[in-house]
Amino acid sequence: MTLPTFLGIGVPRAGTTWLHAFLAAHPEVYLPTARKEIRFFDRYFDHGVPWYEAFFCPPENAGRYRAIGEISPQYLYCTDCPRRIRETLPGVKLIVLLRHPVDRAYSNYGFVVQRRNYRRSFEEFIAARPQALDKGFYSEHLRQYLRYFDRSDLLALVFEEAVTDREATGNVLAEFLGVSADRFPSEVGKVNASTVPRHGSASDLAVRLGRTLRRKRLEPVVDLAARLGGRRLIAKGEPLPRLDPSLKRDLSRRFEEEFDRLEDLLDLDLHRWRSEVAEDAV
Repeated sequence: MTLPTFLGIGVPRAGTTWLHAFLAAHPEVYLPTARKEIRFFDRYFDHGVPWYEAFFCPPENAGRYRAIGEISPQYLYCTDCPRRIRETLPGVKLIVLLRHPVDRAYSNYGFVVQRRNYRRSFEEFIAARPQALDKGFYSEHLRQYLRYFDRSDLLALVFEEAVTDREATGNVLAEFLGVSADRFPSEVGKVNASTVPRHGSASDLAVRLGRTLRRKRLEPVVDLAARLGGRRLIAKGEPLPRLDPSLKRDLSRRFEEEFDRLEDLLDLDLHRWRSEVAEDAV
């Protein structure tokens, strides 16, 4: 049986597509090719472990890899996932990629603009969907994982640092996963960038069709369309405008205590995030 030795558990819209590309380019790391986000532990757990195992390399090929894993960023917010993961994959290592909560919410907004033909402002978006910001309170969810896993089994990366210092990120990942540090790619292009599609209604229709197919358990059809470039085609358009800095500073204030909690819980330095509030105070 071939099952993961590591999982990426979050965070949605926080650079997990970049992390997937970075890890997948390492010859000692195996990540599934049929589907990027398997979502076994939160959405498809009732399908059973044999269904999950089918996404990974066969046992006779497993020896070629020193780390085998998958990244499903929704795992962070699933209350059942920590227990399910612990019981199914004892000894698994966990990676979480954290992004400034306001930037994460703005990326979430960009996703809805791109995929669901949303045309209102960001302020209107967060007023209508306050959970977009609430998902930036990461510490409460991470505490649930630390009830089941040792702190040494959880690697927390800060998105803003991970993508700008790839060498340091590679060194940290290599030590955590037990792979060679010098075999990570020197460059990973920009991935999963939000756009304002030229044909928003077509994009929205494609997303709705994909959901319908998944509900009917026709995921392979959706996965094949994605691999053939369907998502890139419907997402073509102008880049999403930059988030207004003053609005970001205003919204960042509500997370000051959350930054404290994360630093204490994970032994992180979140000075980059704090600067968004500090700049407004001088």
